[in-house]
Amino acid sequence: MNSKEVQYAFVRGEEWALEAIINTYSSPLLRYCTTILCNMEEAKDVLQETFIKAFERRKRFDPETSINSWIYRIAYTTAIDSMRKSKRREKLILIKGKEEENKHDVSNHDSVSEPLHSILLSLSAAERTLLYGRVLEDKSYKELALILNSSETALQKRYERLIRKLSQTSDQREPIKLSKECIE
Repeated sequence: MNSKEVQYAFVRGEEWALEAIINTYSSPLLRYCTTILCNMEEAKDVLQETFIKAFERRKRFDPETSINSWIYRIAYTTAIDSMRKSKRREKLILIKGKEEENKHDVSNHDSVSEPLHSILLSLSAAERTLLYGRVLEDKSYKELALILNSSETALQKRYERLIRKLSQTSDQREPIKLSKECIE
């Protein structure tokens, strides 16, 4: 089966096509969501929700286009929604006077080094997404523009600023090489 046949079958709601998409995108999307959220357990929840949303919205997908950008966009917005929900929960807990819970757990990042995890947490979700897309997945600015709903030029500028920011941050810490090995 070629990818277009899978995409058309997915839009029709065929179960084997959904399985093929899940098998293809589970690992890369889990790494992607973990990078955005800096929390593996939360990323797993977002990944499941992403596939559910994709299946529910399959009729809106144009099988003549790439499913890659479409599903990454769903994962991005789902991760951002999850972050917002977590922040609201934390505020409610603080208002009620209870101890904070469900905060980003530093011990829950087995797949990245402590210095890199610290740096990733200092970045916004959009910055982590841009960094992940450019460095770890070698995505083009055009594809990232579709995922992040921004222009290619704006993303190029944002990426340049991000690299400068990371350079300044790494000057204050021990050097960290950003590569696929950092996340995998």
